[in-house]
Amino acid sequence: MQRFEAIIFDLDGVLVDSEEFYYQRRKAFLKNYNLSIEQIPIQFFIGADMRSLWKTIFEVNDTIYDEAFLTEHYLKYKEEHPIDYSNLIEPDAKKVLQYLKRNGYKIGLASSSTTAVIQEVLKEGQFTSYFDIVVSGTQFEKSKPNPEIYEYTASKLEVKPENCLVIEDSEKGIRAAYDAKMSVWALKDLHFGMDQRLADDSIATLSEVCKKLQLSEEVG
Repeated sequence: MQRFEAIIFDLDGVLVDSEEFYYQRRKAFLKNYNLSIEQIPIQFFIGADMRSLWKTIFEVNDTIYDEAFLTEHYLKYKEEHPIDYSNLIEPDAKKVLQYLKRNGYKIGLASSSTTAVIQEVLKEGQFTSYFDIVVSGTQFEKSKPNPEIYEYTASKLEVKPENCLVIEDSEKGIRAAYDAKMSVWALKDLHFGMDQRLADDSIATLSEVCKKLQLSEEVG
């Protein structure tokens, strides 16, 4: 089994169980402007930022509003409807990060979320000190499934893509890591019906990362 040099995590759906909240918040906001997302498969929204969603939303809705107007008002709506991350942090996350740090892995975070959201989750979970690099999708023109975020993260970690392992859950994130020529382990999706077949392997819980890596270290 391959011995990886760096482990790169997605955030939402992997380290924090936030995807359902995000979906319902988007749905509630759009309803205020008579916009519906019921006809769009839910998995389309998982792992995506709003920049990549507007085009599809407009394709299935007739509206007088444009993207700039809705984006401005959605940012205000999010401020008025914040998420409480304290009860959504993945219970095994800190143990996994501690294991990786102890065993000399470089650790990255590559999330479609904004820097502010990422920092809030890291602070709530007390994760900040474990990451060698933290990257937001807002740093790039295109978000996942574009592979740029993972390519950039690997370059900053100074690790070749083929020596990176990505932990993901969403179709978009798995595709991004796959196209970046990295190995991908998918955290099994039990809620949204996502297609995770592009992943190299799957894990039922985050703690399985340690078990599988330990096996690879023993084999190596």
